[in-house]
Amino acid sequence: MADDKKKKDKELQVTLLNVRLSFADIFEPKEQKNDDGTTRKTYGANFLIAKSGDEKNNKAKVQKAATAAKRKKWGDDEKKWPKLKPEKVCLRDGDLEDWDGYADMLYVSANRREADGPPRIITNRKDADDHWIPAKPGEAACPYAGCYVNAIIRVWAQDNEHGKRINASLEAIQFLRDGEAFS
Repeated sequence: MADDKKKKDKELQVTLLNVRLSFADIFEPKEQKNDDGTTRKTYGANFLIAKSGDEKNNKAKVQKAATAAKRKKWGDDEKKWPKLKPEKVCLRDGDLEDWDGYADMLYVSANRREADGPPRIITNRKDADDHWIPAKPGEAACPYAGCYVNAIIRVWAQDNEHGKRINASLEAIQFLRDGEAFS
């Protein structure tokens, strides 16, 4: 039974590979508005995925995790799942946004509550003990809006007083390579 739970929880974790980082509030949390008008502080980021040429299958991995999250929250009968508007799902169409760099892209919106602590942010280098080197703002190989990263997110279904959604929790970001910085 415990192995079943571990397998289901593993289905919710997604490693996004070679995605572009945007709206990177990864070192300091920002105030975010809830659907009910209340506010909370969160770390967050968007991860851009090309609509065509997604050689790492990032879109398929997020969709599979979203289906697993729906099953976990609302059961196996898909007819009983709520119909969610696009803005209530963490995988979104960039063509519906007015932001530079989002045309012809999909994006994953991921957040992490301040109370859960910051996400793990690492460089693309290891130290002498073969451990990933933590990233620090202003230093080499530190993620910034516009660079390319690998990221770990956890997809989950929300069904509470704040509404029904499919969310992504921001777990970790690894700098991969430079890209044109977003302003």
